[in-house]
Amino acid sequence: MEWRDQGILLSVRRHGETSTIIEVFTPNQGRHLGIVRGGASRKIAPVLQPGAQLDVAWRARLEEHIGAFTVEPVRSRAVLAMGDRLSLAGLNTVTALLSFGLPEREPH
Repeated sequence: MEWRDQGILLSVRRHGETSTIIEVFTPNQGRHLGIVRGGASRKIAPVLQPGAQLDVAWRARLEEHIGAFTVEPVRSRAVLAMGDRLSLAGLNTVTALLSFGLPEREPH
């Protein structure tokens, strides 16, 4: 199973020493989880900030598996929000609401 889409990064958490598990919201696939191999590295960790717009490719053997993402940055919204406390809080609130409020793997 494989798909490619653009989406907004909702959350990031470490998985092991070098990988991360990210949660992405895309228009065609909905809220989706996947592993980014090397996601904790100095090269890609700054790109994986909540609110970032990413071009993602997801690949797994079966649709039910968590799968692996390859990511390419399109636009970083966190950089724009870092200067203002209120806008950063708003960005965190929106990503948290999408993360907890939407069902996984249902397109919207």
